[in-house]
Amino acid sequence: MQPRRMRGKRKLHGARAQSDAASRKLSGRRAGWVFLLSSLLCSAVALGFFANWLWQQFPATALRQVVALRNVHIKGPFLALTEQQLEEALLPYLQRSFFALDIGAIQAALLQNPWVSAAKVRRHWPNEIEIVVEEARPLAVWNRNQVLVATGKLLPRPVQLNVSGLPMLAGDAELTEQIMLQYKMLTSLLASGDMEVQRLSFDELTGWQLELKSGLQLWLGHDELLARVDRFLNLAQGMLAPHLQKIVRVDTRYRNAVAVRWNEEAAK
Repeated sequence: MQPRRMRGKRKLHGARAQSDAASRKLSGRRAGWVFLLSSLLCSAVALGFFANWLWQQFPATALRQVVALRNVHIKGPFLALTEQQLEEALLPYLQRSFFALDIGAIQAALLQNPWVSAAKVRRHWPNEIEIVVEEARPLAVWNRNQVLVATGKLLPRPVQLNVSGLPMLAGDAELTEQIMLQYKMLTSLLASGDMEVQRLSFDELTGWQLELKSGLQLWLGHDELLARVDRFLNLAQGMLAPHLQKIVRVDTRYRNAVAVRWNEEAAK
């Protein structure tokens, strides 16, 4: 009986040995995976530090050899501006590589053009940049060779800008806000008589002068604009109604009357 017990103990001891070996093997594998993952993590961190250092410290001349800039995409309405104007402004800054581009300098260069109200520049890996430009919003043509924009500034009138839908205003530059307000008021008042304002101007000598889209001119003077326009509307809808096409100008600067200038055909 004792020999049999001895054999059983040998078998148990062998199983434990196999279990310990398997555990050591599994632990070794786990240690290998931990070491591999740690190595990859350290490599990624080191690569990140290297890229950051390369971005900030490496000479621009060498960076040009890293990633060359291939494509530049410019987006915008291009109503007052042309792509050629923007390309000429950008050219000195696009000779650098993708990494060496000075985004702030590009935006500043674009904003030097008074018609550029906002500019955004974005990099797109690996070799492209995207530029989005917003233009100033025109409100009216001013003195025929300028444009009043939404910010209240007077900008040079671009040749390519379509101004057919804009009112024509004229006067001293310091009166832009006042003249624009008068235009809005008179437009609203005359719209009730189915009349559209084409041009409004002001000068110290003759005061306010208004031209309708029909070509008829109104001289309104310096004061009592609402009363004088109302007087004209009453006449235009009354005794002058059949003759409006023959009238060149109506002078409302008189207190209780108006002076009418007829065209050449009607004057004969």
